[in-house]
Order: sequence, then structure tokens, then C-alpha cells
Amino acid sequence: MTTEKPVVLLCTCGNTLGLDFDDMKREVSGYEFAGGVEVHDLLCQEVGLERIKSLVAGGQERLVIAACTSQKIKPRIDAYLLSNGLDPSQIQYVNIREHSAWVHPDPNEATSKSLDMIRGTLALSVRSKPLTKEHKTVPKHVTVIGGGIAGIESALCLSGLGYKVTLIEKEGHLGGHVVRLPVVAPTGIPGQELLKSRMERLKSSENITIKTKTQVKFVKGEMGAFTVHCVSESGEEYDIDTSAIVLAMGFKEFKPEGMDEYRYGVNPDVVTQFELSTMLSEGHLSRRSDGGPVKEVVMVQCVGSRSEDHKRDCSKLCCTFAIDNALEIVKADPSVHVRVIYMDIRVPFENEMIYKESREKGVDYIRGRVGAVWEAGGRTRVRFYDSLLNKYFEVSPDLVVLSSAILPPDGVSELSETLGFAVEYDGHVKELYGKLRRTETRRRGVVAVGAVTRPQFVFEAVTDAQAGALMIHNELQDGAIERLARGAVLNVDECVGCSLCAQQCPRGVPLMIEQKEAEEASAEQKLLFKASIDTLNCHACGVCQSLCPSGATQLNFLTNEQLWSQIQSTLDGAGAENPITLCFHCEECSVSTIDIVGTRRMKYPASTRLIPVPCAGRVSIIDILKAFEYGASTVMIAACETDRCHIGGTGNEIAQAQVDVAKDILNAIGWEGLRVEMFRMFSAEPERFIRAVQEMTRRAKELGPTPVHRGTAGKWMEASN
Repeated sequence: MTTEKPVVLLCTCGNTLGLDFDDMKREVSGYEFAGGVEVHDLLCQEVGLERIKSLVAGGQERLVIAACTSQKIKPRIDAYLLSNGLDPSQIQYVNIREHSAWVHPDPNEATSKSLDMIRGTLALSVRSKPLTKEHKTVPKHVTVIGGGIAGIESALCLSGLGYKVTLIEKEGHLGGHVVRLPVVAPTGIPGQELLKSRMERLKSSENITIKTKTQVKFVKGEMGAFTVHCVSESGEEYDIDTSAIVLAMGFKEFKPEGMDEYRYGVNPDVVTQFELSTMLSEGHLSRRSDGGPVKEVVMVQCVGSRSEDHKRDCSKLCCTFAIDNALEIVKADPSVHVRVIYMDIRVPFENEMIYKESREKGVDYIRGRVGAVWEAGGRTRVRFYDSLLNKYFEVSPDLVVLSSAILPPDGVSELSETLGFAVEYDGHVKELYGKLRRTETRRRGVVAVGAVTRPQFVFEAVTDAQAGALMIHNELQDGAIERLARGAVLNVDECVGCSLCAQQCPRGVPLMIEQKEAEEASAEQKLLFKASIDTLNCHACGVCQSLCPSGATQLNFLTNEQLWSQIQSTLDGAGAENPITLCFHCEECSVSTIDIVGTRRMKYPASTRLIPVPCAGRVSIIDILKAFEYGASTVMIAACETDRCHIGGTGNEIAQAQVDVAKDILNAIGWEGLRVEMFRMFSAEPERFIRAVQEMTRRAKELGPTPVHRGTAGKWMEASN
């Protein structure tokens, strides 16, 4: 530990905070790790920023700023210092406004809480080290898997950004489903016409290599150094070295062979909506059974969709596809009678106008269900129920068209096993975060665009592809990655080769590297594999650190020593007479909710002390037990809601496992497991946070002093039966 002590800057927020700043200044100046203390009125304004700049420029890089939420003031200070060529990486923040002054009406309680959190942050800060920028050169090459509209658009965008692209398509042609569409909503033009200019650009691009009749067998490596192992239709296998991967495999249409009521696969005049699209785009609409003319069509909606047996939810596209095809039929021959049998028609945006147009042109919409399809007298027969008329009808259509469910393509799960991206319950590629990071997967350097993530209209797939290309460009930075190395670092000598980090990292960053020199070691001592972590690829969630049994892996901005020191200093004075609930909160959803609590001036017990962590997954069992060792009465972890972990994808699930084990340990040693709990919340659920704090402070009161408070800790008790 160096001896340079941080300077504390207290901000009064324009003299609006009900804190005793004279007392705070006096107390902080006496703290062991404080190198000085100043009180300012507006640190976020020019005069405050100038003072921060002068301190950092003068060599005082360790600062603790006690002010408003770091979500607001930190970006402003960072930008100011960076614009002046200064390093802000050793500045720590304590929120004494939203987390203290605005939520605790008693000035003494608010001041006491603020001082505890400042003291804890000082202990962390004094052990901080400057973060440095690192550089890495990677090939300007991207592999796009899937040659439909999303894959084509991705390849063109990346090529336009200066990247070499290999476009892989398992079929013998490009264009996917779009090339077969007679009309693409809402453009009103055929799929082939929509693709025409793009196909011409593909052919003329020197940056794009197209591999048709090729499939990806597996992928290994990491962002900047992926190896894609391919196999061609002829059986030739080869590798492609690439820096990033775009998943654009599109979708597959459900084939309802197993649904006997529709006779699909038995009666050739029963087709799917996409098969009808192909017939229309190729200009030969006729009965498949005998080539006769089509004068009557029955379309059946929601075949396989909204079904527990096939696809639980709506396929989104089917209604619009059916309406488009119905319109194409009646436009070509107004004498054709088209019936669309539905339970709900769902057409978003301007597609509603197409629905209206189809009704005006005579397409007959019948709310009801098809009871049976059979053959009689050489004709197809359909029996359906009209729920509005409460009547059954029988008709003899020339074609029965099934609007089948939209399913994820084959091979997604197999590819996820080597690429490490997450898969939804229905088999689609899972987005990293549904609101803000929709093209990213949990594997850095791998984006998913188009219908491989969820059913999408063509214009949505195109937009997705463009966003994915920009995301990759942002990551690869033209092949010359320069980034602040803020994340996990590995002490290889301490690594025991357990591979927990590699197995559990939500982003697949740690790799297990064979230790070839281990062959020369003794059989008892050699480790065949050890972890390797590229900090530039790390998302800094800290999951690897919380799981590492040897402490070899640690965040370079929040080491175990830093966090334990912060816990100890924050809890200085906690005890039976001063029961404290320590709250670890993630810096994503939870901090947003806690900030909203402050902004709304909602009240909760002042006996809570807050410690931020980048992700709930950073909190280990040891961290929880340390909190009790240093005097906490109860410990809570505030995390993102289930399936909504921002940084790590599954960090909150790993945190839950840590909490569950900590409970078992506490129960086993005679403490009460109820002293620790995890609470999940979205980013704007202030009432949920309030209830969580009230629950844990209630438990602290009811459970009373801990063995540490009573001085009996270490006198282990047998586990109760």
C-alpha cells in the first residue's frame, strides 16, 4: 500500500443539503486515510471542476468526492479531466445527496451515515492504483453467419466501414426468405427487387468473400482472435481467422406435419404461408394436386403459434404475411375468394393500412377456428366455426394455407456450446439486455441480428444489422483497440487451474491455456491448464473474482483487499447499540432505483450503509462473512431483476448462489441465515428497495446482537437440526 492519502472533497450542492458540514470536515480530517478535506458548494460547476483539475494536475490523483450521484457527476468530471489530459481513474465517489441527505430527515443520522461511507471509501481509495490504457492490434476481419437480408446488410455495412468480411450461407444461394416474398411490407415491392441492389454491391465488393453451401461446425478463441471452423457441402473442412462474428441465421418456418387436423404433408393442396409466397413470387399459383386454377383459398392463422406444444407466444409476422399474400392473390385475380380464419389479427404500425386495404378488396376475415380438413370427391374440404355468427361452415377451397409459427433456425444451440452466447427458452439467441443492448450477446465480439433473436420484419432486420455492424466497429475500433484496462487481471502464479472463472464468466473471457512446460514438472505438482484473461475484453463484472478460490483473479479497481478494507472502515462503530444493515448494490439497476428513492425524497431507516459493486456477481461468500466479522447486523445485496443482469448476464444468479451458501454457512455455525438476503429490482422500483431495507432492518432488530457483538464469535455452535 502506498502512503499517498486521498483528499476528500465535500460538496454542499449549493448549500441545499441538510448535513452538518462543519462536523463532517472536522471528523474527516481526523480519519487515518484522509490526506485533507475541503468543502465546496458546486463541484460540478466550473469552479469546482477547476479545483479538481488543479489537484490532479498537482499529483493528487487519489480523490474522494462526496457529492451527488456518481451517475451524473462522474461523467462530467471524467470528461473535464480527460479533455485536459489528466487521469480520473483514481477518483472515488460517495453519494451523500440521494443516498443520505435526501432520504434521512434527521441531520445527525444523515451526517453519521455519510461519514461512515466516506470513511469506507477512503480505505478503498488509499489502496487504489492508476489504470492505464492498453493497445491491441487485431485483424480487420469479421465473419457473418447467415446470408439472408440481415447477413447481407451486416456484410455490406462492415465492408463500408473498411472491414474484410466472410459471408457464410448454408444454402446454395443468398437472400434467405426475403428472396421468395412476392411483396415486402411495408415497401410494397417484391423481395427480389429489395435485394437487387444489395446483391450487386455484394458482388462488386472486394472486401466480401461469399461462402455458400457452407456450415459452421464450431468456433474457438475470443474477440480479436476467433477461429471459425467451417465445413463445405463437399466435406472440405477449413478454418477462418476472424476478429468478430455476426450471427444472422434468420428463422425457419414451422412445418405442421404432426397436426393431423390440417393434413399438411398428406394433402398437397395444404401449404404453408411461405410456400404460398414462393408460388406467388414464381408466378405459378395453382393447385399442387392437379395443377388446376385457384379460385378459393382458406388461410388459417396461428398454426403452431400461441401453442404450448410448439411456440408459446405470437410469431408476430404471420398476420402481415397472410394479408400480403391475400392481397397479391386478389390483385392478380379479383374473382378469387380468400377467407382468413383467425382468432386475433395482429398487424403493427402501417401494416394496419394493408389490412384495411385487403378488406376493401374483398378478403373475407372470419373470426373462428378450423375444425377439420379432409378430402372428398377429389376436392379438399374444410370445416370451420364462425364465432361471431355462432355457426359451422363447410367449404371446398383449392388451397388451404397455414400461417405457421416462426421458429429459430437449426444449429443455434450447437453453436452456442462453443461460442458461449445464451439461448432463450424458445431457442432464439438471447440479447444481452432487451432495452439497450439488443444486438449484443453475452460473448464479447459476437452480435446477433435479425430473426435469429426474435421474429422480425424485414425493415427491423435491416436496422438490426446496421446496429450490429456499428457495435462491432465500436469494439474493434478499426483493428487498433485502445481502451482503459479496467477489469479482471490474473496472477498466473496463483492460478490453481480450477477453471471456475472460465466456466462461469458470463461473457466467456477467461480462457484455459495448456501449460506445455508443465510436462516437465513432477506429476504431483504440474498443472496442465491455467487461466488467461485479456483485460481489454473483460466487462469488469467481478464474477470471476468472487468465485476464484485462490484469489488469483481480481478486478484491478476493486481488489479483495480494497473491498474488505472498505467494509471494515464503513462498519467502524457498528455493534449491538448501533445495528447496521450493510447493502451491497450493483451499479446498474439497483443504483438507479436507489437514486430514484433519493430524488423522490422517500424515507428509509438510516441504519443502512451502502457499498457499490459493479455487479452483484462481484460479491463473494467471503465478502458477506467479512461484513459480519466487522460488525454488520444484517447484509443485503441489491441486484438487477431476474434475467436482467446488465454487465455479466448471469451475475445476479451467481450472487444468489453466494447468498444461499452464505445462509447455509451462517446456519451451520449457529448464526441465523436470515441475516443475509438478496433482493432483485428493476431500475425504477423505489418502493421495492424501501421494502427490502425495511425488511433487513426489521430482521436486525428482531435477531438482535450477532455473536461478534456478543463477543462469542469463534465459539462455534453445532448446527441445529
